[in-house]
Amino acid sequence: MDRSIFAVVGGDARQIVLANTLAAEGSTVYCSGFEHAAHQLVGVASTDPLTAVLMADIVILPMPPTRDGETLSAPLSTYRIELNDEFCSALVGKAVFVGMAEKLRAVSPAFAQLNLYDYGASEGFLLRNAQATAEGALAEIIAHYPGTVCGSRILITGCGRITSYLAPMLRALGGTVSVAARKPSDRAKIAALGMEAITFGRAARRVKEYGVIINTVPAMVLNSRFIDGMSPDALLVELASAPGGIDLAACDRRNIRVIQAPGLPGKYSPMTAAEIIKETVMSILEEG
Repeated sequence: MDRSIFAVVGGDARQIVLANTLAAEGSTVYCSGFEHAAHQLVGVASTDPLTAVLMADIVILPMPPTRDGETLSAPLSTYRIELNDEFCSALVGKAVFVGMAEKLRAVSPAFAQLNLYDYGASEGFLLRNAQATAEGALAEIIAHYPGTVCGSRILITGCGRITSYLAPMLRALGGTVSVAARKPSDRAKIAALGMEAITFGRAARRVKEYGVIINTVPAMVLNSRFIDGMSPDALLVELASAPGGIDLAACDRRNIRVIQAPGLPGKYSPMTAAEIIKETVMSILEEG
């Protein structure tokens, strides 16, 4: 592993910390797509995407790798990193680590043939990333909601990993938390934690009660009928991956505020998020 050469291409603050950490541990690291934050890179070689990939044995791409199906997710880059045939060819023969690998495979049949490892599919990664996301979501609520969590009625839609961390955090701060879930087993789990578990139908009938509504479901669960019943002062927070689960047109029509919150670990806890990625990648490499 000490002789491995890494390329870290695209991504946000997580990938910057990741590249710096790999370099500090003695690896040779090439980076690309961080022009807006070049001063934060330490001990790595900054170059163009093709050179970075061609020089490396192991390539680490962001999670998700693309949001438009055409370019690499690289919010800190000054230019578009095209997911074209040239970039794909440079990845051939490399060990390519990426979160949500299915999004890269969907770009073209050529990308589907690459040697891809999905670090985002690891249960350990998913649990630790969900915890970091929950903390980031709490920070977003405190920053944008005009009230306090304490004493507020809060609805979370969906009962996945993020909810399992976020709901107890909000309750510990004095919020009255309800969780809408489809499966009776999920509702039972929430009830066992001492919080209110409800169906989506009941949530829709009571939606005006909630000051904060947090969606974690990547499907249209907060539709126009749901939005139309909301208090105009309520805050919506979207945590689900694209396309999300909130009817944004209905929110615009009613002037309901929506906080789109992708990549919260990169925004609020890049050091921890980078460590999670690194440990997952190293574990996959060690397991062969």
